Formats: sequence, C-alpha cells, structure tokens
Amino acid sequence: MTESEVENRLKQAFPDCDAVIQDLTGGGSNFEVRIASEVFSGMNRVKQHQAVMKVFDPELKSGEIHALSIKTLTK
Repeated sequence: MTESEVENRLKQAFPDCDAVIQDLTGGGSNFEVRIASEVFSGMNRVKQHQAVMKVFDPELKSGEIHALSIKTLTK
C-alpha cells in the first residue's frame, strides 16, 4: 500500500480530515498516520485509534499493513 492509498482511504472514511502519512520503512507495510477530524470530537483516544484502524481492518488482518502508528487530533 502506498502513502497516497492510505491517505485516500482516510479521506473517504473521514471526509473533513487533514492527514499526513509517512511510510516508515519504504516497504508499504509500516505507516505513521497523523490525522485531524471533527469526527474524533467527544471520543477518547482509544476510540479514535480504533476508528482509524477499522478503516484498514482487511489489510491489518491479511498482513499487508504490518503496523500503524496513529496520532489523532480534533479540528
């Protein structure tokens, strides 16, 4: 998966988001995601991270994405 694909998927799930994606290893399987969205307002940090991970559930289960480092913010 590429950084652009990760960003596009996040923008589909969280249309108002600002997202910065970094491929940590260059191999398309370990990413750092920094995302800000109003959707996260009122959610605790665990729920915010679960919402982001849910977007990539198939890739996480298959191993296509090995790791996501997630930083969430509200707008």
